[in-house]
Parts: sequence; C-alpha cells; structure tokens
Amino acid sequence: MTAPQLATKDLRRVVIAAAVGNVIEWYDFYIFGSLAALLSVKFFAAGASGSALIKTVGTFTAGFLIRPFGAFVFGRIGDIVGRKYTF
Repeated sequence: MTAPQLATKDLRRVVIAAAVGNVIEWYDFYIFGSLAALLSVKFFAAGASGSALIKTVGTFTAGFLIRPFGAFVFGRIGDIVGRKYTF
C-alpha cells in the first residue's frame, strides 16, 4: 500500500501556514524578551530593580518550560476528543 502524495499546492500551503504560525509565536517571545527591562519596572515595581528584572526573566523562562507540558497534555486531549474541540 502506498502513502498518499500531497499535491505541491497543498504542501506549499501547509508550509506557509506553519511558517506564519512560528513567526507569530517567536515574535511574541522576542517582544517580551526585548522589553523585559521596561516590563520589570511596570509589573514588579514593589521590589528593587534587580529583583524585578529577575522576576520578569523568570516569567519569560516559565513560558519556555511549560510549553512542552502543554503540548503533551493538549496533544493527548486532541487525540482523544478531537483537534477542533481542543482548540
């Protein structure tokens, strides 16, 4: 039995959609990382500026650490109940 072949047009569409999704996702992290010094003063102003920056970088790091767990959990839910429901 042979695997179904994707048409070039469909493959191009999938690649473009995946690329756009990745650009949007990484742009979000880039903006947060670039503005960390400004955001630390606005959101964690109660402490010293050094501790506020550490808290902001900790928030940034938490986003990276939690992503694999979210992918695992929501991927499994998507497999069980369907991708549409999961989104």
